[in-house]
Amino acid sequence: MSAAPAEAIGTVVRAIEDEFAKSPPTLAVIGLSGVGKSSVINAMFGTRKKVSATTRGTIKFRSDTFRIVSDRVDGAPVTCALRVVDAPGLGEDVARDAGYLQSYIEQLPRVDIALWVVAARNRALALDQRYLETLSDVLPSLVLGVGQIDLVEPLDWSEAINMPSAAQEAHIAEILADRRERLGRIVGAELPAVAFSARRYYNLQALFNACLKCAPPRRRWMFEILKSFSTTDWLDRAKGLSAAQRQKLAERYITSDARIRLDDLDR
Repeated sequence: MSAAPAEAIGTVVRAIEDEFAKSPPTLAVIGLSGVGKSSVINAMFGTRKKVSATTRGTIKFRSDTFRIVSDRVDGAPVTCALRVVDAPGLGEDVARDAGYLQSYIEQLPRVDIALWVVAARNRALALDQRYLETLSDVLPSLVLGVGQIDLVEPLDWSEAINMPSAAQEAHIAEILADRRERLGRIVGAELPAVAFSARRYYNLQALFNACLKCAPPRRRWMFEILKSFSTTDWLDRAKGLSAAQRQKLAERYITSDARIRLDDLDR
C-alpha cells in the first residue's frame, strides 16, 4: 500500500469507527459455570473481563459493549466496539436458569456469533444438551470451544514448547470428537469445534478462525480488526524452543498476524 495522505487515512478511520459505533460486532459466549467463558473473551479480544477461579465472575445476565483501541490496521489506531452477551454460568443456580435462558432467547437473534464453551475434563454434558436444545431455534452460527485442554490427563503439558504431550494430544482428540458428536446431535448438524487453552494462548488462532467463518460475511472484517492476540502470546511461553523451532511452529499453527491494510478491508 502506498503512503496515503494523513487526511485521507483519517477519513477512512472515522468511517470505520462510525460503523463500529453504529452496529458493534456481537458475540454471545455460553456455557456452564467455571468453563472459562470470560478467559477466552479476554484472550481473543483484550476485554479484561473479571475472571474468578473460586466464585462467580459474571453475576447477572448482561450485554456489555467494550471500547477497544485496535492497532491491527496499518496507518492509524482505530477505536472499535465489541458487544458481548454473557451470563453467569448456566447450571449454577436452578432458580435463575429459566431467567437466563429467556434472556438468551431474547438476545441471540441479534448476535453475529455464538461460542458455546465446555471444559475438556467435564464428561457430563446433559445440562449442555438440555440448554442447547432450548436455545437451538434462536442460535446464530454456532462454534463449539473445548477449553482448558492443558488440564487433560495425564497432566504432562510440555512447558518447554507450550504444547500438549503426545499422550495429552491423543486424549484431547478423543474428547473433541466426543463433544462434537454429542452436542452436534442436539442441533442436527456437525458443529465446528476447536480444542484450546485460553490461559496458554494455545490454538486460539484456530478458534478465532472458526468464529470468523461463522460470522456474517459482511461483518468478518470487524472481528479481524478486534483480534488482540498474536503468535508471540503463545510462543513466548515456550521457553525451550530454538529460533528454527519457533519459526516452524508459527508457520504451522498461526496463520494471520499481519496488519490489515485500509484498502484491503471488505466493508
